[in-house]
Amino acid sequence: MDFFTADLHLAHPKLAGLRGFDTVAAHDAAVMAELYQLVPEQDTLWVLGDICAGGVASMESALAHLSTLRVPMHLVTGNHDPVHPMYRGGQKHFADYAAVFASIQQVARTKVGGEGVMLSHFPYAGTPDRFSRRNFDQYQLPDMGQWLIHGHTHSAVRRSGKRSICVSLEAWALRPVSAEEIAAEMQLL
Repeated sequence: MDFFTADLHLAHPKLAGLRGFDTVAAHDAAVMAELYQLVPEQDTLWVLGDICAGGVASMESALAHLSTLRVPMHLVTGNHDPVHPMYRGGQKHFADYAAVFASIQQVARTKVGGEGVMLSHFPYAGTPDRFSRRNFDQYQLPDMGQWLIHGHTHSAVRRSGKRSICVSLEAWALRPVSAEEIAAEMQLL
């Protein structure tokens, strides 16, 4: 079973506080506890960006946490991931990420419920987003009518558009969402 999540923000004091945790350690433990529920022999995890707060120390801490998981993982990079191509020299972190993730890309495609979906950290271009920045524009996909699964917005609302679903932790009670749940959400069109 494929699972999807975004915006883990491990080792991120501000996000830990915004999510109601007194300490980064408590936040990170709660996020990781949900990920430990996945079954390595049958599950795959897609992380749609922002594993950390940004910066090398936060990246190293987040990768150390994630390396303890045994479930296969794929990363679609986000704006807080130092490996994202928006950062000059981001490629120098590729080996660190590749030690933890089976694949690392900016955009990906997969199937959910028999239907093709795009995977990106960012919502479709033009989607209202309180975190929108001009320097993100070139990384946002145009809406060509295909389903998009994304993160970035930290919205508690699961639908960001007619054919787009947000898997930020805030939308799913701080847990990864299964392909079955995504397929059910897609049926609500």
